[in-house]
Amino acid sequence: MHSGKSMRFGWHAILSVALSISLFAPRPAHALEICVETLNDLINGLNATLTPQADGTVTLRLVAQTYAWNGAQLAVLGNRLNLLGGYAPGCASRTVNPANTVINGLGALDLEFFEQGLGVTVEGIRFSNVQFLRLNSAQQCFDYGNAVTWRRTIVDGTAGDFRIGSSCGPLIFQNNAVLQTLGTVLQLTPENLPIDAFVVNNTFFDSLGDGLRLFRGEDTAISTFRLGNNLIWSSTGIDLALSATGDLPLVTAFNNTFVSSNVPISDGADNTSLDPQLNANGVPAVPGSPAINSGTNSPPGSLPAVDIIGNPRLIGSAADRGAYESNVVDATELVVTNASDSGSGSLRQAILDANSLPSFNTIRFAIPGGFGAILLPQTPYPDIVTPMRIDGFTQPGALPNTSDWSNNAQYQIDIAGGGTVSYAFRVPTNAPATAKLDLRGLRMGGFSNAVLLQGGSGHIVRGNHFGKFGDGLLSGSDNINAIYVNANADNVDIGGFDPAARNSIAGDQDPPAGNGYGIYIGGNGDGHLVAGNLIGTFPNGNTAHGHQVGLRVESDLNVVASNLVSGNVIGMQVLGSDNLIAGNRVGVKAFAFCLPPCVPDYALPNANGALVYAGANDNDFDNNQLAWNSYSGLIMYPGALGNTLSANRVHDNTSLNLDLRNPAGMNAIDGDGPGTFGCEEANCDQNFPLLSSATGVRYEGRVQGSLSTANGEYRIEFYRGSTCGVGGQGGGSLFLGATNVVASGGSLFPPINGSATFDVPITSPATLYNGFITATATSAGGNTSEYSACVAYGCDQIFAHNLDSSYAQVCPATP
Repeated sequence: MHSGKSMRFGWHAILSVALSISLFAPRPAHALEICVETLNDLINGLNATLTPQADGTVTLRLVAQTYAWNGAQLAVLGNRLNLLGGYAPGCASRTVNPANTVINGLGALDLEFFEQGLGVTVEGIRFSNVQFLRLNSAQQCFDYGNAVTWRRTIVDGTAGDFRIGSSCGPLIFQNNAVLQTLGTVLQLTPENLPIDAFVVNNTFFDSLGDGLRLFRGEDTAISTFRLGNNLIWSSTGIDLALSATGDLPLVTAFNNTFVSSNVPISDGADNTSLDPQLNANGVPAVPGSPAINSGTNSPPGSLPAVDIIGNPRLIGSAADRGAYESNVVDATELVVTNASDSGSGSLRQAILDANSLPSFNTIRFAIPGGFGAILLPQTPYPDIVTPMRIDGFTQPGALPNTSDWSNNAQYQIDIAGGGTVSYAFRVPTNAPATAKLDLRGLRMGGFSNAVLLQGGSGHIVRGNHFGKFGDGLLSGSDNINAIYVNANADNVDIGGFDPAARNSIAGDQDPPAGNGYGIYIGGNGDGHLVAGNLIGTFPNGNTAHGHQVGLRVESDLNVVASNLVSGNVIGMQVLGSDNLIAGNRVGVKAFAFCLPPCVPDYALPNANGALVYAGANDNDFDNNQLAWNSYSGLIMYPGALGNTLSANRVHDNTSLNLDLRNPAGMNAIDGDGPGTFGCEEANCDQNFPLLSSATGVRYEGRVQGSLSTANGEYRIEFYRGSTCGVGGQGGGSLFLGATNVVASGGSLFPPINGSATFDVPITSPATLYNGFITATATSAGGNTSEYSACVAYGCDQIFAHNLDSSYAQVCPATP
C-alpha cells in the first residue's frame, strides 16, 4: 500500500496487500485426505505433509477422542495442511467441539510446524498439557496470500508459551480459548508483502506471563494486528503487550476487554476493563457478565457465524466478547408464523412492529408445516427505520453454509416479488443513523432491487441467496439489482470471511433498463465491506448466471475482498478512490474437480474481468486473480491514476491481460520521462521493465533486465506465466517476488528517462521450466505498469551445479 493509505480505510474490514484468504483458491483435484483414528495415523499424516504432494494439500480429519502423545514432532510443511477435529469413527460426519478431540501432550509434547506460505487451517482441537505448541513461518515464502487460520481450539498447556506466526499471508485467529502458562504470542514477519492478523472473539485468561503478546519482525513489511471482541483477562504480566524485540506494528482494537497494555493503538473504541466474570473454563457468567451482548457485530474481517462450540454467534442484540456466545437475549423477539402478506403473524406486520420499538429487535420465523414458506409481497415491505435483524435461519430446517467453496445453505424462507415489486427491503435516505438492517438466511428474487440501502449505518447482509438458484421452472426468479447501496448508507457489510456469511448472487444479464448489478456500492457513505461472496453464479459457484455488472464500486474507502466474480458481462467496475480490492477471483469457478490425468477446467468467464475508469485514483489491487475472461483481464482508462497493482495473477484472458489505455494493447516504452506533462494516460503510462533473460533450475533462478523511466525508486514484481499473451505481453499466473531499484540519470528539461538495471533471484513453489517470466514496475506514487514483454525461462547448467539449493532440482529442463 502506498504511504498513508492504510490508515484511511474503515477500521472494521481492512486487509493489507497480501490478503488472499483461501476461501476461493482452486480446489485440489485429488487431495490427500487421511481419517485419523490412532496416534500413529496422526504422526504418519503429519509426516506426509513434509513431502510435496501432487495436489499440494494434506487434510487430516481427527476422530473425536484423546490422543495421548509425549513425544516431539517438527514439521516443515511442503503442502497446505488442514488439521481438523470432531469427526465420528470413519470420518463420515463431523461435530465441532474442541473439548471432544484432545491432543494430550502429557506435559512433554513438543509440537512445532514451519509454514512456508502454502496455508494452514487448524480447527476443532484441544491441545492439552503440551509443553511447546508453535506454528512458525519459514524464512522463505513458496507462495503468497494463503492464510494461516487457527480457530475454534482450546489451548491449555502447562509450560512455555503458545506461538502462532505468519510471513506470507494473513493470520486468522478466531474463537479460541487459551489458558496457557506463559500466554500467547502472535507473530507477523512478512517477507515481501504487508500482511494483517485478524484476532477476533478469543479468550486469553489466567496466564502467568503476558496474556497476549504481539510481535512484528525487524525490518519487515507493514504488519497490522486487528483485534475485536477479545477477552484478555487475569494475566500475571501485562494483558496486551508488545514483544520486547521487533519493529512497531499497527494495532487496532475494538470492543475488547483487558486491564493492562503497553500497546500503542492506532484506532479503536469501546475497549473496557470490566471483569468478565469467567469460570475455570473461560466462560462468562450468565446472565450478568459485562462481556455478554457487548461486542461489535462487525469486527475486523467479519463476525464468525458460530462460537467455539458451534452455538450461533449472534443471539442477542450484539455479539458476546470472547470465545463463547451465551443464550442471553436482550432484544425484543417478533415471530413470523404465516406466509400472509399482512396481518398478525406476517413478516410485514413484524417489520411494522419493530419500527414502533426504538430498541434492537429480532424477527424470527416459525411458520408451521415443515417445508418452509414462499412469501409473496404485493408491495415493498415497510421502510426500515430502527435497528432490526431479520433471520431466515431461525425457520426450522434452515441451515447456514458450511462449504469453503460454494453456498450449500439450506433455505426455508423464499421472498418472491413476481417481477413487479420495486424492492423487498429498504432503509430510506431519511432513516436515522441508528437504523440498522441485519438480513440473513433468505432467498430473494423477482425485484428491481432486492435490498436497497440509502440511509442508516452498520447494515449487515450475510448468508443469503439472490436471484434464481437453478435452471428449473421452480428455481426462483431474477432480480435486476440484488444489493444496491447509495445515498447516505454507511458502513455496510455484505458477506464476510466466515463461510456462513457468504451471499450467492445470481443475476439478470438482460435487464429492462440495461443496467443490472449484483452489488452496487455508491453514494456518500464509505467503509463498506464486500467479502466472500459468489457474484454471478448459482449457489454451486460453478454455473454462470450473471448480471450485466457483477460489482460496481463508485464510492471511496471500501474493502472488496475474497469474492468470486464470474459469469457476468463485466465482472467489476471501479469508479471510486482509495479502495482496497484484494484476494478476489474474477473469471474462474469456485472449484474445479476431475480425476487425473485430466486437467481441471477452472474457467467461468466474464466478458471483461475488471474495468477501472477515469477518476478512480489511489486504489490498491492486491493478490487478485483475473483469468479466462472472454476479452480482458483488467483495463484501466485514461484519468485513472495512482492505482497500485501488486501480486495479482492476470493470465489466460482471451485478448488482453493488463491494459493501460491509451492505446489499447501493449504500450510502447516511451523515452521522454513519463508523467512529465501531466499524466494524461492511465497510471501516467508508467513504463514496464525490459527483461533480457531468466535462467536457472526448476524452482529457483535469476532474472536480468532494466527499467527506463523517470528518476526515482520503483518496485519491480516478477511473475511466471504459461504462455506469452497477445502482442508478446506476459501473463502472470504465479507471483515470484519483488525487488526495489532506483532509476537515475534522467532529466526534466529536456525530458529524458533515467534508467536502472537489475539481476535478482526468484523462487517458485511450482516448476519454472517451460514457462515465461514477466514483470511490472510501480512508482513511488503508486502507478503500476502493464506486464512487460515476456522472456522464456531457460535452463542454466552452471547455476544448477554451483548455486543450487536443496529445494531446487537440477537441469535438464524436462519437467
